[in-house]
Amino acid sequence: MILSKKSIILILFSVFIINTAAIIVYTYVPKYLLFLGIEKPLMQLIITIFPLTAFIFPPLYGFYSDKIQNRYKFILFGSIGITIAYFFLLLTQNLILIVVLIFLFGFFMASSNLLITLFAELVEDDKTLISYFNASVVAGWFVGAQFGGIYIDFYGIEHIFLFIFLISLPNVIVVVFIKEKRSLILERYNREVEKNAHNLVLNNEEEISISQSIYYGLFFRNFSIKPIMPILAIIMSFHLGNDTEIGFLIGINFLLQFFQMLLIGKIITNKNIKSFMIIGYTLSSITIFGYIISTNFWSYILFQFLVSFSYSMHWAATITYIAQKTSPKNKGKYMGYANTSIFSGSFVGGLLFSLLLSVFNSDYYIVMYFMIIFPAISTFIIFLKFKPDQTITPYAKKERDSELLH
Repeated sequence: MILSKKSIILILFSVFIINTAAIIVYTYVPKYLLFLGIEKPLMQLIITIFPLTAFIFPPLYGFYSDKIQNRYKFILFGSIGITIAYFFLLLTQNLILIVVLIFLFGFFMASSNLLITLFAELVEDDKTLISYFNASVVAGWFVGAQFGGIYIDFYGIEHIFLFIFLISLPNVIVVVFIKEKRSLILERYNREVEKNAHNLVLNNEEEISISQSIYYGLFFRNFSIKPIMPILAIIMSFHLGNDTEIGFLIGINFLLQFFQMLLIGKIITNKNIKSFMIIGYTLSSITIFGYIISTNFWSYILFQFLVSFSYSMHWAATITYIAQKTSPKNKGKYMGYANTSIFSGSFVGGLLFSLLLSVFNSDYYIVMYFMIIFPAISTFIIFLKFKPDQTITPYAKKERDSELLH
């Protein structure tokens, strides 16, 4: 059941806008830093600032939003803060200020990430509806990557933050009209608890049974993938002619993910959730190797196809698993742990990537060979340690009962 159709539509619009702007930052800020004359190893180090903030703050925001039972305050705070950070980034080319503002950008982005937690609560952890959220995220990534490349070709990289700021402005208006419906969320959840009390082991804070392997899987996968993705536009530029073409190749990954997320939301079950994670992590290793050997448009598009499946499969499975294992009393905290696992891997992997660039004289391809191993580690961890059949919430039980009837 949807507890507020208006609010979930507004959340979908909000995540679309946020991620349209954010992917431009993620994809083209490395080129912007090189435009400012910064050396490659230092540039790589600077772009690890965002994952540093993103792994420190999500569990804190999640914990306190659980404690005060309010997601909306954090979402509004993050949305306004992101827009302010973009505004000041367009006003400066001072390296120290850029570093500070990128840190603040990550700080505010971590707060706005509670949109997924609120959305999952408003749709009562429905896996199909959660897939709509994931699809809205990647739709934003697709549009941002496309239009970011086109904008740079027409107006140059030096004005990229003006473009990002203008994109992000409408989000503040959208977020203002979101209603949390916290009392209804708790009322509905408690009603389901009472209905299923005779045959349900509750996910109280003391009894939470999420497999810790999912966090290790996210950590090692993103240890290698995340440092590579921000420089993908640079790597592609070695073999391709213009930023519009590069933007298309980066964006096609997200366009494919849009449809994959919608499909996976319909077919994922407790029986295949582990397989989805394993395949997703395996494809990540293959993709890194693919980026190393690619030399033309068609080879890049093949491996963009593979990386889209890599992300869609492991992330949809992970989010569905966490959503259905948690309750309104602890969902923010455990969603925060997932984000922390991603960005702690990104941060530590980014530091290693920067160090290796210095050692190997800024040769991206040699360094990328070192990164292939880490998604394979994720695959082995999930294969050996992940066991999906543990305690579930009332909503997950209701969904499983529905699957059995069909």
